[in-house]
Amino acid sequence: MDRAVVLGGGIAGILAARVLTDHAAEVVVVERDDVSPGAPAPRRGVPQGRQVHGLLGRGLETMEALFPGVTTEMVEAGGVPGDPGCDCRWYVDGVRKPPTEVGRGIACTRPFLEWHLRRRLLAIDGVRIVRGRAEGLTVTQETVDGVTLSGGDGDGGGNGDGDGDGGGGRLAADFVVDCTGQASRMGEWLTTLGYDRPPELKVNIDLGYATRTFRRGPEDRIDGVLAVISLTDDASRARGAVAFAVEDDRWMVTLGGYHHDRPRADAADFAARIADEPAAAIHRFAHDAEPLTDVATHRYPAGVRREFHRLARFPGGLVALGDSVASFNPIYGQGMSSAAIQAGTLQKFLAGGAPPSEPASDYFKRLRPVVESVWRLSATADFRLDHVTGDKPPGLWLTHKVTKLYTRATLRDAKSHRRFLRVVNLQEPPEALLRPRALLRAVRVSRRPLPPAV
Repeated sequence: MDRAVVLGGGIAGILAARVLTDHAAEVVVVERDDVSPGAPAPRRGVPQGRQVHGLLGRGLETMEALFPGVTTEMVEAGGVPGDPGCDCRWYVDGVRKPPTEVGRGIACTRPFLEWHLRRRLLAIDGVRIVRGRAEGLTVTQETVDGVTLSGGDGDGGGNGDGDGDGGGGRLAADFVVDCTGQASRMGEWLTTLGYDRPPELKVNIDLGYATRTFRRGPEDRIDGVLAVISLTDDASRARGAVAFAVEDDRWMVTLGGYHHDRPRADAADFAARIADEPAAAIHRFAHDAEPLTDVATHRYPAGVRREFHRLARFPGGLVALGDSVASFNPIYGQGMSSAAIQAGTLQKFLAGGAPPSEPASDYFKRLRPVVESVWRLSATADFRLDHVTGDKPPGLWLTHKVTKLYTRATLRDAKSHRRFLRVVNLQEPPEALLRPRALLRAVRVSRRPLPPAV
C-alpha cells in the first residue's frame, strides 16, 4: 500500500504505526497533542499519564520485538530494570507473597516509555506525525480512502487543501487504524456512513487513583527492593497502593480506591491513606520521604469493550486497536500490554496478504480471543466489588472461587505465585490456572499456615 494512516499517537498508535512500516511506503500518525521532539512530558490527551503505569511481561516482549534494543536504551536512560516477581514485593492485606522469577521487566513513567518508542518510530524512513484531530472517514465503494481532519488542540485549523499534509482538510489513505482510545468516535463515523456501530460491553467501576512522586537516593530501597505492590482482599473497602522506582531518581507512588472511597488531590488525604496501608513497607512515604510534586488524581468511570467481530458489514481498509477496541480497569496494568499484543495480531493479519481494501473481518476474528482473555481477567476481578454494575462475564461465580483459591495459594507458595503472575502478565492464558495439576497444588498449599505479616 502507498499510505497508511494511524489515528492517535499514544502507545497503541506508535505500535500500530511500527507494524505498518513493513507494509506501507508511507505511514502518517495523526495526533492532536504537540509531540515535537524534546524531553518526555505528560500530554493533555493522556490525562492518566501522571499516574503509575505497569508494563507487563508480554507487553515488553512485544515492544522489544518491534523495536529491538529499546529496553536496553530505556535502562541506559534511567528506566529501572527488574523481574516483577522477585524484584517487586507483592502484598495482600499486609502479608507478603514469596518471591518468584517471571521474566524481564522495566519500571518507568508513561511519558518516558512513549517518548522512547516514538523516537524509534520516527527514525524509520517514511514515517511522520501530523498534528490534527480526526473528524470522520471518507469511503469509496465500501472502502475507506481517507480521513477528514481539523486542527490539533490549540492549533486552530490547517491548510485544508485536501493534500493530507496535516492540520485540516482530508488525508488520503489506503488503510486506516483507529487508535484514538476509549473516547473513539468510530461508532459515530460508521453510522454516518450507513453502517452499524459495534455492540458494546461495559463495566462501571468508578475507580479513582492519586499519584505523587518523591526523591529517591542512589542506594534507596523499599523492603530491600525497588518496587512494592499492596492490595486488599476486602471487597467492602478495596484499596491498592504501589511504589515504583522510576527514571530521574524518583519514587512514584499511586493509591487507588473505588466509588465513595476514591482518593482526593490532597496531600493530607494522601499521607493518611499511606499511613493506613497494611503493607508497612509503604509507610515511609507518609512522613519521611521528600515529595517532588503535588498529588495528581484521575478518575476512571468504566471499562468498555467494542465487539467489532459481531458486525455483519464493515468498510474495507479500516481496523481499530488498543483502547478503541477495549479498555480495562487500569489498576491491573493491562492496557499497554493488551495494545502491544493487538499490534502483534495486526502484524499477523497484514502478513497474511489480504488486500487492505477488503473488510478486516479476519483481523477482528483474530483479535477476539486476545481481547476476551484480558477482558475476562479484568471484569472478573471488578465484579468482586458490590458497587460494580454492567455486563458480567459468564461463569463469574466459579471464576471468583478459583481466584479466591489462588489468592490463598500465592501467599504460601512460590510456584503458585509464579503461575498466577504469568497469567496476570499475559504470558499464559487464564486457562493455565485451571489445569488439574495446578489446581491440585493450589488446593494443597492453600491449607498451609499463613506466613506472618511483615
